[in-house]
Amino acid sequence: MTRYSRDIPFLGPFDVLVCGGGPAGIAAAVTAAENGANVALLEQNSYLGGMATGGCVNPMSEFSYKGERVIGGFAWRFAHELIKANGAILEEPRGNLSFNPEIYKLVAQRLVNQAGIHLLTNTFIADCIFDSDMLHQIIVANKNGLQAVSGRYVIDTTGDADVAFHAGVPMLPNTRPAQPGTLIFSLANVDTTTPRMHIIHQKNNHIHHSASFIRELFEKLRGEGVDVPQFGGPWFCSTVDDGCITVNMSRAPMDAVDALNYQHATAQLRENVFRFVSLLKQHVPEFKNCVISSIAPMTGVRQSRRIKGKHILTGTEYLEATPFADSIARACHPVDIHLPGSDGQILHYPETAAYIPFRSLQPEGVSNLLVAGRPISADEDAFAGVRVQATCMETGEAAGLATALCVKQGGIPLDSLDLTEVTSKIREGGTILP
Repeated sequence: MTRYSRDIPFLGPFDVLVCGGGPAGIAAAVTAAENGANVALLEQNSYLGGMATGGCVNPMSEFSYKGERVIGGFAWRFAHELIKANGAILEEPRGNLSFNPEIYKLVAQRLVNQAGIHLLTNTFIADCIFDSDMLHQIIVANKNGLQAVSGRYVIDTTGDADVAFHAGVPMLPNTRPAQPGTLIFSLANVDTTTPRMHIIHQKNNHIHHSASFIRELFEKLRGEGVDVPQFGGPWFCSTVDDGCITVNMSRAPMDAVDALNYQHATAQLRENVFRFVSLLKQHVPEFKNCVISSIAPMTGVRQSRRIKGKHILTGTEYLEATPFADSIARACHPVDIHLPGSDGQILHYPETAAYIPFRSLQPEGVSNLLVAGRPISADEDAFAGVRVQATCMETGEAAGLATALCVKQGGIPLDSLDLTEVTSKIREGGTILP
């Protein structure tokens, strides 16, 4: 054990400190800033977007259910900014948004800069200073060394609940193995015009296509003794440009919050990507001329930490679309459970679009912290539905609005905030609630 002590520079204080620049963090930071708060946004990458851009998790799921749009607000605004920048196409009737990750980065950057947010990229969260149920400072590391950043209110949008973890927030246990990770890759020179492939670029329908014919091929090859790594889907998605697709098929068991385990899983997944492409080029005519144009810089994480909040959203509540007095977001993705150690997947569809209460963003034990995005307080089944991008943006928007309202009211505790004001204001912003 080594003890380390030194004085480090201080940055702040800010009204709202958002930690993590993925979908939830972008929404939280922009919403808080546009509602009058002085906001700082910390991001470990050199660009915004989190798993959407660093993991190339395409498409943005999902805005509609049974032909009716159920997600609006900042997420819907962001979708249209992407479309306007020629960076996305909208799939109907499900409302998935296929996008170009590079344009996503640009649109997010512009929105954050236009809102006057203090953005600090290439910055990792290392620890926090916490006492008497308050987060006082976040300790970060970047090329300048260590710094302490202060916010009156903190929003954890790291995806892995890193801030909450360092603050000692209790986490919900996993009762089954965590969902596997995936290293998504992009291919160019794919023939998407054949009957079984053109659906990827069918501009009138914008379909995100599960390629069942390739699953059948891979299963056949495996039965013949060919080395076919574990896979899921496969799912192909447009990047807007003809002949260029993202491919979601690799998978491996992974502990995303253990650095060495994450490293080893990523190394294996990278090997598997090249094996998959070799098989596609050899056995599928549409892929004979394809080339790997990029591999995601980050392995896609489906599941890591989940906080224990003031309300634990259950799978039953999700599937039955239980409404709450403090509902602040919707979700319509199926309970989507990818099985580690196999090619399997379990899907359960909700009766109608589900609701997420504000209390699921409120961790136990820290009075000035909210958690938005993937690691909100939900059991494993509900989590498997709420973890997707459009819903993460909605929970981020709610967290940003709530903290900005607290600032406007003189810095009141989050527990003192009138949640009817939050739900009313979030409806005004376009979130679709009863």
